[in-house]
Amino acid sequence: MKLLLVCEYWYGTGGWSYRGYLEQLGCEVEVFDFRKPFFTAGAGLPVVSAATRRINRRRMNAAFVQAVADFRPDVVFFLKGETIYESAIREVKEKYGPVLLQWYPDGPFNIENRNATRDSIASIPLFDIYYIYAKSLIAPLRESGAQRVEYLPFCYDPAMLQLPEQVSDEDRAKYATDVVFAGTWEPMREWWLERITEFDLSVWGNMWERVPETKPLRAHWKGNAVYGEEISKLFAVSKIHLNFLREQNRDSHNVRTLEIPGFGGFLLTQRSREQSEDLYVEGKEIACFDSVDELKEKIRYYIDHEDERLAIARAGHERATAEHQAIHRLRRVVDDARALLGT
Repeated sequence: MKLLLVCEYWYGTGGWSYRGYLEQLGCEVEVFDFRKPFFTAGAGLPVVSAATRRINRRRMNAAFVQAVADFRPDVVFFLKGETIYESAIREVKEKYGPVLLQWYPDGPFNIENRNATRDSIASIPLFDIYYIYAKSLIAPLRESGAQRVEYLPFCYDPAMLQLPEQVSDEDRAKYATDVVFAGTWEPMREWWLERITEFDLSVWGNMWERVPETKPLRAHWKGNAVYGEEISKLFAVSKIHLNFLREQNRDSHNVRTLEIPGFGGFLLTQRSREQSEDLYVEGKEIACFDSVDELKEKIRYYIDHEDERLAIARAGHERATAEHQAIHRLRRVVDDARALLGT
């Protein structure tokens, strides 16, 4: 089965991880990166104008159609692809007739935060299957004309895993802490973290320079984002790993929900039904909180009760290993595609 993977393609992205697994599952894979080189400026280059971005987007869409024409895939599998025109997807569907699949990892209707575009919303009815990470989004997608919507949670890539015994003393000194948060700055995340600065807390991620130097939280920012094997070291050697759910994920989960236990870390996350009932068992495989008081109480408890913390981390890792790896999700996608193709 020939499959064109439409994704962002750089180390640490889903597309980078998934290509190898799709090939393991018997697919002949080519990648179309829907951002580079059309939207990525080189080091030291000025930010391009809006007019140039429009020109680049037209060039990218023409290149996408040409990639399909050249490769003639049986399946075109999108991981978001919000910069691709609805008209380009329609042209590909009508001219070449591939199975079209979409696995949208963001808010599919959230234009304000640029998680989606008018084109990505308009193209919803064109996909043979639209996979989504949150059950609450199934009905809205159907109302927007989706032919078939399937719940498909996020996953993690074990190839990025560094176990605690594999982490060097140098990296252990760099990353080990009682409480850690890894993620990009957002006002909501700053709000939560500012309230727990009395703990041995480390923050890793981009844009945290926005926190004023006068605030206690600023001293806890250790550096910009880390990815892949590097972030797995962080998960492996720190005690408690915090996870905050954006509004679009509030009743569901996010990638960290699977990555942290998958990489062997102890997950302390904002509570949601999907996390604490569908993906894991709260109190046995992960820990959850709803309020600042509960968050502080859980941090203190699990720092003081190491055996219990480590047992939960092991159980969460076992569950993630058994059910939440990338290969588990992609096997389902490939099986669905083959069923649609009748092969």
